[in-house]
Amino acid sequence: MRSKSFPVICLITTISIVLILAVLLNLSGLTTYGVNELTGLAKLFVLNIPDPTKPWSSHAFEIVTAILWDQRGFDTYFETSVLFLAIVASVALLSSYGRRHMPESTGDEYTTMIVKVITKLVVPIIAVVSASIAIHGHLTPGGGFQGGSVFVVAPVLILLAYGSRFLSSRGFNEVRLLAIRALSVTLIFVVGLVPVLYFLTHGTAYLFQNTYKPDSAFTYPYLIPTPIGMILTAGSIMIYNILEFFAVAAGFTLAILLLTREFERGGKK
Repeated sequence: MRSKSFPVICLITTISIVLILAVLLNLSGLTTYGVNELTGLAKLFVLNIPDPTKPWSSHAFEIVTAILWDQRGFDTYFETSVLFLAIVASVALLSSYGRRHMPESTGDEYTTMIVKVITKLVVPIIAVVSASIAIHGHLTPGGGFQGGSVFVVAPVLILLAYGSRFLSSRGFNEVRLLAIRALSVTLIFVVGLVPVLYFLTHGTAYLFQNTYKPDSAFTYPYLIPTPIGMILTAGSIMIYNILEFFAVAAGFTLAILLLTREFERGGKK
């Protein structure tokens, strides 16, 4: 039987914890920090990244994407690599088992003609929008990961409307999707490795360096002349976004394809 003083003890303990947390937050400065005041690092990024005349500029108007691929390119690359390893693990767990035990579905048993026609109309629009998000990621909010994530909606609709056999017969099979994913991640690393080659032959440069920095003259071209005018590519950032687009789109499509096959199999062994 609980003691009559148990509720009182619980109340006192709760109040004590709240007071301790309040004191710790106040001592840390989190409760007194001005909400309209930027940190020193934030000021550095906001004032330098979009301004081509500043020494730490990334020559990109989209600050978030520039930070991801320029100031913290190492982190972004390893995050991409972790996702790649997760996709490989999914293939190892689901791929061979599904091929041996389950014929791919055509989707005819799931959907009507209306759904299939609408899917054919919507899928190209999704593909174009997703590619635009990736290609313009250094100019507007978006990027390779966001574009690839949007693209995956298209194969999801196809899988729901037509089944896994339809998608596989159009070239979106396990081997090809995994190859696209692996090639994209490898090329991202190669692009990041190019500054090291400059370092070995000319002087100071940094792994995953985008454009010139105060102590390094290395730079990817960030303005490309074309017949219609100068195109801003923000150095390697546009390349990274395009490669990340293919990596994410292929990886997620592969994972969803394998899971769809398991669904179509319906738990049968």
